[in-house]
Amino acid sequence: MQLKDKVALVVGASQGSGRAYVVALAREGAKVIAAARTLTNPSEPDSTSTLEGIAREAAREGLSVDTFACDVERDADVRDMVERTVANHGRIDVLVFAVGIYPRHDALTITAGEWDRVMDVNVRGAYYLVRSVAPHMIAQGSGSIVLLTSACASSTGGASGHQDLLMYGISKAAVNRLTTWFADEFRPHGIAVNAFSPGTTLTQTMRRLYPEKYEEYLKSGFGNIPTPEVLGPPIIYLAQQSATTLTGQILHRSTFGSGWGPSE
Repeated sequence: MQLKDKVALVVGASQGSGRAYVVALAREGAKVIAAARTLTNPSEPDSTSTLEGIAREAAREGLSVDTFACDVERDADVRDMVERTVANHGRIDVLVFAVGIYPRHDALTITAGEWDRVMDVNVRGAYYLVRSVAPHMIAQGSGSIVLLTSACASSTGGASGHQDLLMYGISKAAVNRLTTWFADEFRPHGIAVNAFSPGTTLTQTMRRLYPEKYEEYLKSGFGNIPTPEVLGPPIIYLAQQSATTLTGQILHRSTFGSGWGPSE
């Protein structure tokens, strides 16, 4: 197994792409700590789309997954999660930040509260995590950080379908800059920092929140939308990187197939 005995922290892990990253990393032998805002959904105690649900699923496969409730908008939560992970496991080898909110609004109707919420979760949350994990990776002289981004960081309107995602696009452009900045900052310490853009993926959240967008996408001729399981291989690849192999890159999974590669 490619990541045997590595310790991987996946934040935003309870469902969708984050859940797929947890399973993929654990299947490659990593000890995974899966984090999200809540452990369970009291109204659906048997739901698989919770941290408790993914822990049950992992246990059935004999995989090593721990869970941790953490709100990335709370600096104290982030710091506590990282310190407890290091205390329990001795190190953090991989960090995957898969948290993201993407409300759709007309570009001229965004309120101050809506703007701040997206930036707090998508950008400040990513920064908090990197800031908390980095000292431990620096001390051990190795690590791989993967931040989730999006193609709408550099595209807008038309066939891209991003015309009502101004806030989200700006937040992901900021994540891209965090990636390239910290890649240079941590290069002397052997730490890789890359971003991964998974593209449109058929998650439960997409179906629930934007059923009309999903139907429009299917009718547009773009083909079938992949499920989160296809996202495992690129995350495994990125998790294995160091500052001397691949760092400071923004990688995209192709919208039109299973291929993915560095942006140009």
